[in-house]
Amino acid sequence: MNITPALNHINLKTHDMNRIIRFYGDVLGFKPGYRPPFSSTGCWMYLDNNPLIHLVQIDTPPKNDDPAVNHFALTGSGLGEFLKHLQGLDVSYNVAIAPEIDLRQVEVLDPDGNMFEVLFKGVEAEGVDVSPFKSTRHL
Repeated sequence: MNITPALNHINLKTHDMNRIIRFYGDVLGFKPGYRPPFSSTGCWMYLDNNPLIHLVQIDTPPKNDDPAVNHFALTGSGLGEFLKHLQGLDVSYNVAIAPEIDLRQVEVLDPDGNMFEVLFKGVEAEGVDVSPFKSTRHL
């Protein structure tokens, strides 16, 4: 048996499909793409031809006050550029430091309250303002 050490996809519920598609497109560069004809309404969001985020339409906003899955994380490069990108979109974030492994974790909440992180090597934080950024609105 062999399990590949890579996440295939995550599945997120949303009550506002257009808003969440726009958010992941604007913030992380995901694009909607092919989705098999399941019985539920949804959308698969692709990054580099990989359908990493599977969205499912629900009737009421999801309750994320105590989620079983706390967050998902992606690996990035270009920390300073990414933070400026988030600020330009007026998207709130916090930058945490992963102890002992020298990573910077950019923590973001999507409009439905799902948290994701983009991880950067610690060296990328040199000379970059990693102070928290608070949005004046929400996408």
